[in-house]
Order: sequence, then structure tokens, then C-alpha cells
Amino acid sequence: MACDLRAVLLVTRQMEGTATNVAKQRIELRCSLPVEHTGPHRDDVHAQEWVVVQGRPSLVLRDESE
Repeated sequence: MACDLRAVLLVTRQMEGTATNVAKQRIELRCSLPVEHTGPHRDDVHAQEWVVVQGRPSLVLRDESE
């Protein structure tokens, strides 16, 4: 049985001529590791890992500026 803990991945890119990044895609992540695993959570479908910080929503940022 999988852990199934969820997180949100925001894929961002930098706006040319500014210091601002904008989200271009929002992806729901789901941990595919076994229940009660140790270490970071991992979504094998989207090749992302994340660590849960108590009391905070799980948010992962990935910059894909060109």
C-alpha cells in the first residue's frame, strides 16, 4: 500500500526583464512509496521528491526558465 501523502508542484518561469517568476503549471503530487517509509516523499510519475514540514502545506517549486 502506498503512502499517498500529497503535495503541490508549481512549475515556474522567469518573466524576461523582471525579477519575477510566474507559475505556468500546477501539478498534484502523490507519494508512491510504501506506508511508513523513512526519508523524503517521492512521486514516481512526476519524478519529484519533497520533505514535509509540520504545520505547513507541502509545496514544491521547480523553475523551468529558458
